[in-house]
Amino acid sequence: MSNAYDVLREHHDVLRGLGTRLKAAPVGSAERQRILDELLVEFDIHMRIEDDIYYPALAAASRLIAIAHAEHRQVYDALATALRTPTTSPDYEDEWNFFLTVLEAHADEEERDLIPPPAPLSFTDEQLEDLGAAMSARMTKLRNSRWEHWHVKSRAALLRAM
Repeated sequence: MSNAYDVLREHHDVLRGLGTRLKAAPVGSAERQRILDELLVEFDIHMRIEDDIYYPALAAASRLIAIAHAEHRQVYDALATALRTPTTSPDYEDEWNFFLTVLEAHADEEERDLIPPPAPLSFTDEQLEDLGAAMSARMTKLRNSRWEHWHVKSRAALLRAM
């Protein structure tokens, strides 16, 4: 079992790896679309475990949590712009690279500022294990949920249409 810090760091690495694979895949290819679909699901899962489980546990670090929520909005805005950019646009790759840069910067800042959280907040080893178990269970449930995959695809389609 992993503690909460390990769960977040490992999932950040999953997102970074998908970003690297997305950049390497040919624009307009089925491979790139599969990677993008996986990235969108993992991104949504990540935001949900942070917003629903990890951040509430850090309520004492409210200023940093407010910043993290603002960063989530920035990442979503960059994603919406990238999704709306046609593959034929000369800006297509730049928009996706910007999204991946914003996503990675958020992960880096979160690892620097919230893993572990600043004093006076601290967790016991047991609390970290419980929090990590809750986050891992939620990730597994969402990954295996048809509803989650449909939800993410629907949101992506809506963002493309806007």
